[in-house]
Order: sequence, then structure tokens, then C-alpha cells
Amino acid sequence: MKLIFFAFVLLIIGSSIYGQDIVPEKVKKVDSLLTVASAEVSNVNPIGVIESATKALTLSREINYSRGKAMSSFYIGQVHIYMGDYEKSLEYLQLSQKEKYTSKNDIIKSEICRIKGQVFFYLGLKEASFREFQKAYEYAIRIKEKKERDRYVSLAYENLGIAYTAVRNKPDSAFYFYRKNKELLDKTDENLTFRNKINLYTLIGNYYRDKEVFDSATVWYNQANSLITKYDYPYSSWLCAHWSDLHLMKGEPDAALNCVKKGLECAKRTNLRNELPGLYQKITTIYSKNGMEDSARFYQNMYQEISDELSTSREGATEKAMQLLLEEERKYAQMRFNKTLSIIVYSIIATLLGIYLFWQRKKAILEATEREVSVLQDKLNDAFDEVIELARENDPSFLARFRMIYPEFINNLLKAHPQLIESELWLCAMVYLNFSSKEIAQYAFITHRSVQTRKSRLRKKLGIPADVDLYQYMISLS
Repeated sequence: MKLIFFAFVLLIIGSSIYGQDIVPEKVKKVDSLLTVASAEVSNVNPIGVIESATKALTLSREINYSRGKAMSSFYIGQVHIYMGDYEKSLEYLQLSQKEKYTSKNDIIKSEICRIKGQVFFYLGLKEASFREFQKAYEYAIRIKEKKERDRYVSLAYENLGIAYTAVRNKPDSAFYFYRKNKELLDKTDENLTFRNKINLYTLIGNYYRDKEVFDSATVWYNQANSLITKYDYPYSSWLCAHWSDLHLMKGEPDAALNCVKKGLECAKRTNLRNELPGLYQKITTIYSKNGMEDSARFYQNMYQEISDELSTSREGATEKAMQLLLEEERKYAQMRFNKTLSIIVYSIIATLLGIYLFWQRKKAILEATEREVSVLQDKLNDAFDEVIELARENDPSFLARFRMIYPEFINNLLKAHPQLIESELWLCAMVYLNFSSKEIAQYAFITHRSVQTRKSRLRKKLGIPADVDLYQYMISLS
């Protein structure tokens, strides 16, 4: 039932992904094929999806249409869930994920994560599944257009609620997301989101049913049913199946039977054949509990018949789908080979010419760089020698010249210690140039003890601990 639930909601929401401006004729053709693929998803028709999506992928590759490649790969990846080929599903979801169109579209990124979450769940990788559902939510909240964002965030809330129930076994955490979803949907146009509300109300009903708060469960199931009636919505079998479970838990087998039979009629009418086995099995169980073995056997046979039919159909679909995919891959490989062959001669010539020009240019750049480095090194050496000489001569212009040559150090020093006065800046400059206390005393015509005293005061003003070297501290500011 969960797989049918996910796929159905994807059809309702996912169709809005490709509402874009259409330009060339081939792009129109691709978008038309994607529309067909979307319709086949709703019909749970893997062959139809593969046929249309494969054609769309082939044509999209011919014209290098990133959106077409992204969407068709996504549909192919999604439909493999029906056939149980999760490896192929992940492979094509990955192809879709790598497309440029996908990298700029948070809607399809959210959808890819949702479907990957389903695949991981069916593979038993429950924590990986949970992470993908979380990522789907993170992408959904980044969607810019508010109406679209609300729809996908609502869908993400539903998935997280289901994940907390099925993966973490935390129904109360799931209920938190149901409440968030209700707050969101209450602010939306019901004409656009009534399907989301039907699913949400059914899930809330399930929560209260499992808590055995039967009155509350009935209220929420009734609300879901009211929306189905109000909008003449043809899909009610999912609600009926869950509602029948409530009646059984309350000890009302007749009401349960009536409910599940309504669901069976709906599933037949809407051609949701994947739901038939579960519904037949519920009817079999009810008749068996009532001691009506003939009726139980009849529906057990119906269950077995449809299960075998769907199993055979799925096997045939898998074989056909693989043939189509292999054929498409062969065409694509041939197209790439022809394209490669047509440009290989030009590529060789261009490569050889490019190598020659590259080495010539690299040689010229290297020589120019070496000359620049040499000039800069000479200038740096000259500037260093100049400022050293000014310091030794106790020249009044020393500090001004030092500022020009070491502006980064001065700026960082004053930024960290704006209270420094000129004489203290002079001493910092002398320390930065690694003059010893004896040399500073000699050049400034003061005693060695006086220099030590000034350094001690400077250290205290700068807040430098005694175990930290003053010179190393100055260097750290450069």
C-alpha cells in the first residue's frame, strides 16, 4: 500500500515540475512524451512509462536537452520500483541527479530524494531511507515559488511522518509532522490541495486507530471521506482499506466487510490493480473469521489469481523494459561513436597545435614570471636594507618609511592595540626587525637597561604573557 500511496501522490504533485516555456519542435516532442510518461505513471503501467520515457531520453540526448534527460531518467528510475529492479532505479535516478537542469531545480531534487528514499526502504536500508526523506524536505523548503513550496513541503511532511512510523517506530514523532502538515494545508487553496488533505486525514485516522482512540479515528476518516464526496474524487480504496481495519479492531466484521467491498469496487473502477490483492485478502480474512469458508475460499482464489497475474505481468514488463533500455543504450552508444569519429581527426590536429602553443606560452609566462620575481626580490631587498639603515642611523623618517614597507603589520598592530603611542610603535618596529636590546640601545643612544624597561612596559601594555617571545608575537601580526 505504501508504494501505491507514494506513486499516486507523485502523479498529482510531480506533473507541475515541467510547466515551462516550450521552444523548438524537438523540445515540444520531448515534453509531450514526458506528459505521456506522467499519465502512464498514474495508470501504474511500467511498459508505457518505459516506452515514452525512453523515447524522450533518446531525443533529449540528441539535442542535449538537459531538462528532458533529467525528467526521462527520473521516470525510468521511478518505474523500476514497480518491477523490483532497485539497482536500475538508483542508476537512472543518479543520471537524473547529475543533469545541469537538476542542479538548478529544487523541485526535482526533492522528488529524486523521495523516490530514492522509497528504494532504500524496500532494500531494507531504513536509515538511508530516512536520510533521503530528510533531504527531500530540505530541498522542498528552498523552492522559491510559495504555492509550489507549500505543495512539496506538505508532501515532505507526509513522507517524514510515514518514515517516523515505519523506520523509527515513533508514531508520536510522526504525528508532529501530521500537525505541521495540517497547519500548512489549512492556509492553502483546498481546490489545489484536497488530495493532500485526504491522505493526511487518513494518516491521522490511522494514528488514532493504532492508539485505539476509535472515536477520533472515525472523525478523521469521515473528514477524508467528506472531501472525497465533495470533490467527486475517484480514489477512495486506500481510505476504505484502512477504515475496514478500524471496524475489525472494534469488533464490527460486517461494517469492515462493507467498507472493504466499497474499496474493492473503487479499485476495480479506477483500475488500481496493485491494490486488489490486499483487498481480496482482507475480505478472505473477514469471511474466514465469520466461519463462511466457501466465501473465504472464493476470495482466496481471487487473491491468488490476481497475485499470479500481476506477478506474471511484472515479469513480462521487466523483460520488455530491459529490451527497450538495451536498445536505447545501443542507439545512444552508436550516436556517440559516430560523433566521436567525425571529430577525431580535427581533435588530433587541434591537440598537437594546442600542445605546441601551450608550451610556447608556458615558456614565455615562466620567463616573464622569473623576471618579475627577480625584480620584486631586488625591490624587497633594497627596501629592507633601506629601513635597516634608517633604524641604525636613528633617522626621524625611519617609522614613516617602515609604515610604507610593512603596512599590513602596522595595520594589524594598531587594530589589536589602538592605544599605542608613536614611541611604542617605534619600539615595536625595532623588535619586528629583530634588533636585539643591545642594538636598540646603541642606535637610540640610550642604556641597555632603559630598553629592557621599555620592552617590559610594552609587553604589559600589549597584554603579552612572560612566556611568549615578543619578537614572535610581532611576527604573528604580519
